[in-house]
Amino acid sequence: MYAMKTNTSLRPLGLALIALVAAGCTTPPPVVIDNGQGGPAAADPGTGTRISTPPPAYTVSEKTEMMKIAVAVSAADADSAGLAAGVRETAVTALRGKKFQVVADGAGDLSLSFDAKRTLYDETAGEYFTYDGTISARLEDSVTKNVLAEKTFRGRNKAALGKDKATADLSEALRPDIAGWIGKTVTPEQVPLEARTFRVEGIDRYKAGESAFIDDFVTALSAMKGVLRCETASRDGAKHDATFRVLYRRADYPQGFIHAAIRANPQFKLELK
Repeated sequence: MYAMKTNTSLRPLGLALIALVAAGCTTPPPVVIDNGQGGPAAADPGTGTRISTPPPAYTVSEKTEMMKIAVAVSAADADSAGLAAGVRETAVTALRGKKFQVVADGAGDLSLSFDAKRTLYDETAGEYFTYDGTISARLEDSVTKNVLAEKTFRGRNKAALGKDKATADLSEALRPDIAGWIGKTVTPEQVPLEARTFRVEGIDRYKAGESAFIDDFVTALSAMKGVLRCETASRDGAKHDATFRVLYRRADYPQGFIHAAIRANPQFKLELK
């Protein structure tokens, strides 16, 4: 009998089949692509590529705020102190109902300042006095010190008995002009600035943490055109939200600031509530 011999010509074909089967059963290692926001990676079922989830969206809502205005009145000399006090009363009264929040000097969005000077015009027998008053007024934004409006007022009281009565009468003589100027010029409609607050929710999802989100958000909005100031107004650690107050030039955002902020800062993926 003859021993059965293996056909050696088939051996290369078998080895090729084995290699092909082995290659088909091997899955290449997944490729991980991170978007920098720290989202968990998910596998693409078609390619095996692992792509991290998109950055989280943050809900944002806006609210119009009253601008803060500081009123500062200085007296040119000791004799003018009484007149300065009367001017301050006139200014604060005129600002009521103008949708401004009157604050201490140095803490406002706007600064309304007056320099008051009283000079003697006439004195009769040492008892009756007539004074001239000169009041220099200036409105400016508190951040850039840009002058928004200015005016000088002059007035004179009728002869009055005693210096105090004469000074009070001088204040009253100047009151209509000062109050009228404030009523027409120092108003939210005439001032070219606006203040708004933005409440952002879900900031705990930020990769670097809530404090980093607040810092990054303030930095981003502060860098936008026409923004004079952006600051944190409040923070709720339990609800994981923060409120930001922004002061900006109205003319730079005729279509509204919040929409421009969303478009200019896609890294936060803000969604208007």
